[in-house]
Amino acid sequence: MRQGGFVKIFGAGVFFLLLGSTVGSIGAPSKGNNFQPLGILNFEPQSHDFGNMISGEINSTVFEIWTSGGCCELTFNLTWNCTWVTVFPTSGVSNGEHVPITVTVSTIGLDNGFHSCDILITSNGGDGIFNVTLTVIHATHPVLAYNPQSYDFGMVPQDQTKTTSFDIWNGGNGTLNYTFSVDKNWVSVAPVTGSSGGEHDPIAVSIITNGLINHTEYYCEIQIQSNGGNNVFQVIVTIGTMPVFEIREIKGGLFNIKTVIANRGTADAADVTWQITIYGNGFVLRGKETTGTITTLPMGKEQTLSTGMILGFGDVTIMVIIYNHDAAPLMKKFSGRLVLFYIKI
Repeated sequence: MRQGGFVKIFGAGVFFLLLGSTVGSIGAPSKGNNFQPLGILNFEPQSHDFGNMISGEINSTVFEIWTSGGCCELTFNLTWNCTWVTVFPTSGVSNGEHVPITVTVSTIGLDNGFHSCDILITSNGGDGIFNVTLTVIHATHPVLAYNPQSYDFGMVPQDQTKTTSFDIWNGGNGTLNYTFSVDKNWVSVAPVTGSSGGEHDPIAVSIITNGLINHTEYYCEIQIQSNGGNNVFQVIVTIGTMPVFEIREIKGGLFNIKTVIANRGTADAADVTWQITIYGNGFVLRGKETTGTITTLPMGKEQTLSTGMILGFGDVTIMVIIYNHDAAPLMKKFSGRLVLFYIKI
């Protein structure tokens, strides 16, 4: 009995010693390793002041995001809580190239006075904030106002007709008189003239892709002349077909994470690479990263992806990345919690 008891105690001691050394080696960074395993977030400028703007006015600026070091590509995501601000694109990837980010502000519905908005940049190489400010002032004369300021039809096949619209109105006092002119025969506008005392007038913009060259991007600036200022409405279209990825849902549960991706583009996707990474303040004992390749994802179809076994505890971030050589990469982040072998999202 004594010898058996000693063996049991000795075995238990070895088990806990091994467990402690394993957790320590997984949860703690190596003291002698200063290697930067991720991209390093850089962005310039870090803010923009639009100055004085009249009620109903719209304006845009551009800043750039890139990585300046590390071993790997930088993946980033942008979020904000101001309804008068729009950002495009809201996510991206950089391997050193500068990615332009367009920030558009609209004073529609804003009270007179100063307004500020922080755009949060989160990435696998650090976080940052791009700040925009403006001051709404009162106008005593007609002011040209329209929304949106541009439209990208995306990928459109040849021999197709597509239509969009934008609103134009007087953002000041009096009556705004306006006229449109177009120098591209594949774009048309209706109506071509009008006036507004403050009401929003819808303007239809149509494109016809007959005769346009495949795999080519086209631009057209619709000139707007008015007694409240001049500006342009930009139309963009790319002729051809391409896949477009979408993450439709993500679920946790016992031992693994499952996410459903879809191809909502106009072409089948081949050799689709996907990656699910778990990181953050918690400890991930197993399953930090799962990668895979989908041979074919037909347009209009979806597929469920699943990680390997996950073990850990604490609050974590779950990052899903999807890309291939024909489509823009897609990255989304989700907050989660690990409770040993259960993952809550």
